[in-house]
Amino acid sequence: MRKPLSMGVLRLPERSPVMGLLARFALSLGLILMVALLLWVTRGGLRDNAHPGRSMTFVDVFYFTVVTLTTVGYGDIAPVTPGARLVNAVLLTPIRVFLFALFLGTAYELTFLRYRERVQMNQLRARLRDHVIVCGFGVKGRAIVTELRAQGRKSEDIVVIEPNEEISQEAAAQDLVALKGDASSEVLLRAAAVELAAQVLVAPSRDDVCVLICLTVRALAPNVRLIASAREEENIKLIYRAGADIVVSPSLTGGRLMAAGAHQKAVPRFLEDLLASGRGLDAHERIVLPAEAGRTAADLLAGSDTLVLGVARAGSGSNSGERIPFHRLTGLPLQAGDVIVYVCGNDA
Repeated sequence: MRKPLSMGVLRLPERSPVMGLLARFALSLGLILMVALLLWVTRGGLRDNAHPGRSMTFVDVFYFTVVTLTTVGYGDIAPVTPGARLVNAVLLTPIRVFLFALFLGTAYELTFLRYRERVQMNQLRARLRDHVIVCGFGVKGRAIVTELRAQGRKSEDIVVIEPNEEISQEAAAQDLVALKGDASSEVLLRAAAVELAAQVLVAPSRDDVCVLICLTVRALAPNVRLIASAREEENIKLIYRAGADIVVSPSLTGGRLMAAGAHQKAVPRFLEDLLASGRGLDAHERIVLPAEAGRTAADLLAGSDTLVLGVARAGSGSNSGERIPFHRLTGLPLQAGDVIVYVCGNDA
C-alpha cells in the first residue's frame, strides 16, 4: 500500500537563480556604499593604526566598512571617538546582522531548499500512477475533490495545481498533493506525471485559461481522459476542439436545475442526488463485452436492483456517437463496447 507523502505545497524551482542573486548582491552593495558614505562624513572619528598621521582616504573608509560589516575586523583602522563608536554600535551592528541573514538565506535557498524540492518532485513522480489531476482549486475544484473522495479516491492520489499561494496551502492542508503554479505549464504538468494520470479535470476561473490548459494536457498526454468546465456556453465547442473529452458548463446546469425548481418540487432534488455520490441514488456505467454482444440491457442487468437510463454507442469516423434512451432499448441487441447507463440505490 502506498503511503501518503506529507509535502505541503510543492513548487518548481526557478529556471535560473541569477536574477535573485543579482538583486541580493545589489542590495548588499547598496548598504555597504551607504555605510561607507556615512563613515566618510564622520571619518574624523577613525584612526589608521597602520599609518599614523596619514589622512584618511575614501578607499580606507570603504575598506574599513567592508571588513567591519563582514565581521573580519583586522584592527588596523578603528573608531576612537565616542561618536564613531556609537555609530559602529548602533548603526553598523544591525546592518551587519541583516547582511549575515541575507547571505544565510541565499545559501539556504540555493542549496538545501532547492535540493529538498527536487527530491520531493522526484519522489512524487516515482509514486504517481492512475491519479487524478485537478487544475484549479476554487469553488468548482473543491467540489470536484469532495466528490472524488466520496467516490473512493484517496487524498494522496489527487494532485491539485493552483497558482494562488493561499489556496494551494488550503489544498495541502487537506492532505492533497498541491503544486503551486500555472497548470498550462508543460514543466509543471510533467512534474505532476500527467502522462500517467487516469483523468485530468480542468476547472479554472476563465475559459481562455481552460483552453490553454486543455491544449497543453492533450499535447503531453494524448490518451488521458480530459474533463473541463466552461463558464460561457459559446466556449463549449472551443474547449472540445482543444482536446476535452467532456465539457461541463456549471452555469448552464445550475440554470436548468433552477428552472426545473420553478415548476417542479421533487425533480431537482432527485437530480442533485444523482450528481452526488452517496445521496441515495448513484449513476453507474457497464461496458458490454464482446462475449455479451447481441444480448439486451435487460438480460445483462437481470436480477439487479437497477433502473436503466439508456445506452451510449460509439460512432464511427466523424460521428460522435449515439445516445439511446431507455424507451428504445426493449429487445434492442447491444454491441460490444456499448455503455449501459443505469441508476441504483445507495442508502449508505
